[in-house]
Amino acid sequence: MTGYLSRVSLSTTLALCGLFGSSSASAQDIPTLASGAPQLESLVNTLAAADLVETLASEGPFTVFAPTNDAFARLDAETVEALLQEPGRRSLKRILLHHVVPGRLAASDLVGMESVTTAAGTEIPLTLVKDRLLVGDAAVTTAGIKADNGIVHIIDRVLIPEAAEAPLTTYLSRAVARGVPLFNDGSPAACSAVYAVALEAVVYSDGWGVDNETRQRVSEGLDRAEQMNDMGDRAWAYRRLIDALITGTGFTPVSKTDGARTIFDFSDGGQVQSWRTVLDGVMGGLSTGRVEMGDDTMVFSGETSLRNNGGFSSMRVAVPERIFADSDAIRIRVKGDGRTWIIGTKNAAGMGGDSFWTRFETVDGEWQDLVFPIDEMERHYFGQRRSGSISPSEVRALEFYIYDKEAGPFRLEVDRIEGVALSI
Repeated sequence: MTGYLSRVSLSTTLALCGLFGSSSASAQDIPTLASGAPQLESLVNTLAAADLVETLASEGPFTVFAPTNDAFARLDAETVEALLQEPGRRSLKRILLHHVVPGRLAASDLVGMESVTTAAGTEIPLTLVKDRLLVGDAAVTTAGIKADNGIVHIIDRVLIPEAAEAPLTTYLSRAVARGVPLFNDGSPAACSAVYAVALEAVVYSDGWGVDNETRQRVSEGLDRAEQMNDMGDRAWAYRRLIDALITGTGFTPVSKTDGARTIFDFSDGGQVQSWRTVLDGVMGGLSTGRVEMGDDTMVFSGETSLRNNGGFSSMRVAVPERIFADSDAIRIRVKGDGRTWIIGTKNAAGMGGDSFWTRFETVDGEWQDLVFPIDEMERHYFGQRRSGSISPSEVRALEFYIYDKEAGPFRLEVDRIEGVALSI
């Protein structure tokens, strides 16, 4: 520990003299201090986007783990782009508060602690490995930079908290947890009653963040389900409404035919509208992308540009929990443009989390039926390749990327997406 504290003292001196200037060590709050360091420019910009500058300029005191520009550059560009825009800024604010700890904690305080509780209400583990202080999976590179209202420790990675669950998701997930055992025990009527009560609460009470149009569609779905005489069918009708509310996807019933579960057949505009595009603009890229309704298909088109470190365009959608639980693979029918594409899955419906990719070649202007085993998809975490796999029951989102490091127009037309079983 003594060796580490000696290094901390030297690092602090270098930081104050080299990064901030000799006069910056006094009479400055944390945002002002950070704005004087060129290598913290990305942090300063994201604090402004999340409306946290005034908060961190207040009396405090605060301990801030400050990621460098290089740390932000490690993140997947499309994710950062989404965080900087509405409605992603709420998630961005939570991520940044995950780097803030109430109180003034020097390096000597941190090395004696197992974890800290952040201003986001999350926990970050602290470890000392070979005289290096690790905050989560980030290393402290410069410690103990003092501000009037706290202290700053520079780290080499952006810390990503566990995803926060919305109150609506928590409420409906609890209803499902109560209903599933009843259904499995041979009481679909009791399961239906649990689901119906939960859905009626969403329709007839406020505070869930559900717009009037969605409430109306849920209400109509409730009315249709009540006309079903078979209690098993009624329970599944309610469950589809619950899944649609949790994921924010359309309310088209999921069908299962010919041994395949149809996830999307794009027979209505609601299925297409549930997909959103994420582009490379956060890095200054100029790629474009748009999702449109075709002839009972979804069309994703635009143009990739390699200027300003750009080069990708993507679209993604959340899917109901466990919708691929009975499947081994994803089957798609697509007509491409001759370029290399990526189909991906995610284990989280919202921002962040892991992505699992498989690349596929398309033939310009020709329809192709392609099958992708889910557990063979490559794991990526914020753009970085990692070991690990995803199981079918864990899939919470689907995505398509054009990311082949080529500039030019692209077009992918998707006729359907299905979950299929490769073995009996």
